[in-house]
Amino acid sequence: MFLGIPWYVYALASAAFIGVKTVLQKAELKKEHSLDYVVAFSLVTMIIAFFLWPWVRLGSLDLLSVIYTYVAAALGSIAIWLGAKALRHLEISFISPQTVLTTVFSLFFAYLFLHEVLTGNQWIGVAVLLSGAVILVKGSFVSFHSFGLPAKLQIGKWFNKKTVFLFELFLILSMFLFGLATVFDKIVLARIDVITFIFLISVFLFINHLILYWAVVGDIRQIPARVDHLGWMIVGIAVLTILSRLTYAQALNLADLSLVMPLKKISILIPTIWGGQLFKEKHLYKRIAVAVLMLLGVWLLVR
Repeated sequence: MFLGIPWYVYALASAAFIGVKTVLQKAELKKEHSLDYVVAFSLVTMIIAFFLWPWVRLGSLDLLSVIYTYVAAALGSIAIWLGAKALRHLEISFISPQTVLTTVFSLFFAYLFLHEVLTGNQWIGVAVLLSGAVILVKGSFVSFHSFGLPAKLQIGKWFNKKTVFLFELFLILSMFLFGLATVFDKIVLARIDVITFIFLISVFLFINHLILYWAVVGDIRQIPARVDHLGWMIVGIAVLTILSRLTYAQALNLADLSLVMPLKKISILIPTIWGGQLFKEKHLYKRIAVAVLMLLGVWLLVR
């Protein structure tokens, strides 16, 4: 990485890459099943990561670093799949602002495992983020009480296929797992260099997604036939993914998780505004307003 560049430049660059990537992913997921897409995406991303090989320092790895990296990849692989399912079935301007809640989970785990203490302003930021999420979600399900829970406790119906509530649960679980994975990212990056970490985690993510595909679908030999219509856009998505991981990892290597993660989440504006207009989604201005509110929470967190 370039020397002398502040951590927040890397964090903002990562946010830009992620924002554009999310819109392109939504376009691809409209024509592809989530797990098929995730496996193909992980394969292309791993192939691109091999271009980093001249700078990979495998000799710097020890067993504990490899284990921590694999744990991060295991959590991330499930989070990516669940996030892709939510992105495929829900509107991008609805879910993008909510992804800021990954920050809340990250800060919780950073406090729990890394002993990073939140200030008073940061606690206010957390409250703003949670309030924004409640405003956004309220009304998206059917029949809400004033405190935000569904009025009819017909739990079985919540988990029917293609219900907003089910995919919202997938999104929340994805954010939870991503939040936990970032803690392991931070631990590993204190032990190995950024490029070696990105290379290793790209390989592990592909392996894990193959295992996940075998566990959920069964025969992995059918993957090529199911994704043969995916075009060059997936290569662009994979390149943006590698760039976002490199810049994010470098930012994380230079600053605390409690600073990097919130600033990275400014990426929500790109899919919320551009994606919402591109896919002609409803309630767009309300969702943009909520996204800005949640970014206020991010600002309080990084102060």
